[in-house]
Amino acid sequence: MTGSGEMQVDVLTTDDIRRNIQRHVNCLSDSSKITRKRGLLEIKKETISRKLGGTILQDISADILKPVLKCFSDTSEINRELSANFVIEYFTILPTPEMSLGYILPCLVQRLGQEEIVEPSEELRLLLVENLLGLTIELCGKKIAGFLDELIQILKRTIIDPYGEVVKASCKVASELARCVPEYFHMQSESLILPLMHSIRHQHSKVRVAVLEATADVLQYGNGKNMDDVISHLAQRFFDQSSQVRKCVTRVIGRWLLELPDRYSFFYKFIPLLLTSFNDEMPDIREEAIDLWHRAGVLYEQENEKDLKDKLDFEAEIPALYPKNVQRPCVGCRELVQRNLSKLMPAIIRDLGDWVPETRQKTSQLLHVLLLHAEEYTTQHMQPLMQALIRACADNEKDVFLNALKSAELIGAFVEPEIFCKFVLPAIHSQAGVNPSALEILASVINGCSCEVLGEYLNTIVETIQDNDVCQVSEKPEYHIALIRCVNALITTCNDKADDIGLSLFTIIITVLALSKSADINAKCEESLHKISFSLGLDEVQELYVRYTKQVIDSMQNSYESWTKYSVERKIFDVLISRSGHIVGELLEEIMPILQSNLNPEKDPELRLNFFSLLSKLLLNIDNTFNSKKMFESRHVQTIITDMIAPNLVWKAGRTAGAVRTIAISSLWALLKSRAIEPDLAATLLPDPLLPLLSSTLEDDVKSTRSITAKLLTRFFSLCQTRLNPDTVQHKIYMELLKRLDDASDEIRLTVASTWTTFFKCFPTDYDVSLNRAHLEEMYSGLLVHMDDPDTNIQTAVLDALKVGGKINPSTLIKEIEKVKHKHRTAHYCDELINYLQNLP
Repeated sequence: MTGSGEMQVDVLTTDDIRRNIQRHVNCLSDSSKITRKRGLLEIKKETISRKLGGTILQDISADILKPVLKCFSDTSEINRELSANFVIEYFTILPTPEMSLGYILPCLVQRLGQEEIVEPSEELRLLLVENLLGLTIELCGKKIAGFLDELIQILKRTIIDPYGEVVKASCKVASELARCVPEYFHMQSESLILPLMHSIRHQHSKVRVAVLEATADVLQYGNGKNMDDVISHLAQRFFDQSSQVRKCVTRVIGRWLLELPDRYSFFYKFIPLLLTSFNDEMPDIREEAIDLWHRAGVLYEQENEKDLKDKLDFEAEIPALYPKNVQRPCVGCRELVQRNLSKLMPAIIRDLGDWVPETRQKTSQLLHVLLLHAEEYTTQHMQPLMQALIRACADNEKDVFLNALKSAELIGAFVEPEIFCKFVLPAIHSQAGVNPSALEILASVINGCSCEVLGEYLNTIVETIQDNDVCQVSEKPEYHIALIRCVNALITTCNDKADDIGLSLFTIIITVLALSKSADINAKCEESLHKISFSLGLDEVQELYVRYTKQVIDSMQNSYESWTKYSVERKIFDVLISRSGHIVGELLEEIMPILQSNLNPEKDPELRLNFFSLLSKLLLNIDNTFNSKKMFESRHVQTIITDMIAPNLVWKAGRTAGAVRTIAISSLWALLKSRAIEPDLAATLLPDPLLPLLSSTLEDDVKSTRSITAKLLTRFFSLCQTRLNPDTVQHKIYMELLKRLDDASDEIRLTVASTWTTFFKCFPTDYDVSLNRAHLEEMYSGLLVHMDDPDTNIQTAVLDALKVGGKINPSTLIKEIEKVKHKHRTAHYCDELINYLQNLP
């Protein structure tokens, strides 16, 4: 059977076959889709299924393929599919398939290459592109060149097909076409760039990968005229969420660096793209990018061996300050960057200010990698680079900020201080008070440098930071942090020079403490002070104050008289003295004139409030401050009372003036509590100048002022005892004390009642009761009124005071009691007091 069948095939002529299939071919034009379907199946049965052989099928291909190709436009999808599969299978059998391209490709152009989609079925479009179009290139090879226009027309449309699988298949076909006929393809390659760039943003990552791979071939085997259009799109793929896309674009750029014929023209475009992958979040992408880059560098060395001979034979030693644990790139890689850096830097600087955060982040990472390669060549680009880093340091994105600092460290490692100081120090002055960016950059530059390299520029840097126009101009926390980082960088990098710069660094930190309102900043300042003290070999931070407080205060000698409430030096003085502890006791001659000058009543009230607050704190801890060295003499106490406190107790209108009187009287109270006033001095100062002023403050509108004054008088009377002259003290103050017993505050009335007890104890034993009877009668009668007070506590307090005061002249007091006893609601106090006086010795 098989043998007879084969003989039958052999005896069949092409005419016989044409006759056998003619009826079936006619069926393809029938109006019935079933008839057309049967015709297609019968034609396949009479040709392909009979295994007639490629030569015979080649001879009748025109008679068969032309009518079958018309079925590509059949209204029935199944018939279109049958006809497409038939042509694909038929095409693979032909010994010279290129002979049939003349009528296959125009049909494909009609179905796939029109502006509007002609073939509605996605599966059929995929079949025609993947199996038929790809098959034509595979089987025809370079002979496909004559139909390049048709192929390009088809691919231009299918590469932007809505169906992702069609796009993937089209990209594969485009790559095969580019590799197959590169000598002809380069003339048409530009036509595919636009559709490829359209699909490079496809929502499916696998499609984007296919487009990238096709783009690599289209440009490599085409021409580079469209490279500028492509590069911008490829750059966006480095931000792709898909790691496979990022890996693919990394490979594409790496491949171009190694294989692209005119790659030398595009090095400045490829280098930043490949180096961007050095910081990809995926380790495998980073590793592949590093490997591709190294291979590109080695290849560059080989291709330019003559030019690089000296550098290859006598490779420069690794810079002394090169970052630790970082592999230095090969000569070729460094040379590639160094020769293209002038073209790269403008774009880097521009993108560091891009409005898209991701772009700024990637660019800041790239800049660090570029500077690692550039090494000393960084010097040539210092001015624009420094400006860009300062702007990047002010970025809201933390990664951009940190990468800018890392890049600045490389500047410190590779650039001479003479150069970077020329650009960064003026920037600090110009931006002082606006933002801390320039200071942050300076701190990082110092971290990357060394003390030996800084040399004479160390003092210049320190002087710049310590300048009042830099360290005193802002109260922003971020500015203070930048100053602290500069100090930390200097003390870490220049530890050996701590003795030379210690005072300046201490002054900067104290200034930050004076201006800061943040607990976190204060904690950072404390850490910095610990670092400074450790570098100086001191056991504790307090020794810093011992060493430097006098020098800082001496620097204020020419300015303290002109201080206002806004003066930074005033705040520095406050913080310094508050923290200096026992060293204050050694510096009384320097400190007292400053306090006296700024507590002058002519000074701003708010300034005086601040200084009185400082004075009170020092007085309350006098043994560890003013008197720590037992040098706080009576003359100092007298100066504080007569020149600082007393002038500020004079009454003036206004709430602020009232607040000054309150804090001044509080300072006097603190001085009394400190026991620094000796009895003789107290007896001298109370009559003049204090008594008239205390009489005034005893009637002050501010309750706390009246209360403290009453306590002060009690303490003064207790301290002075019988040293006072009644004519200069007691006779002048008792009327004011009586008035206070009518105060609106029960608390003050009770305090004043207690004051009377110590008041009476101050009368001398030789007091002339006969001569001063009128005064005594006034005191006794005034107190007896309040011994009948509604408040029991007041009654008992006045009773106790009269028991003490009655000893001065009992008979006079008894007479005064008898006068008012009948008016009292609680007469038993009168009886008790009379009984007490009558039984006195």
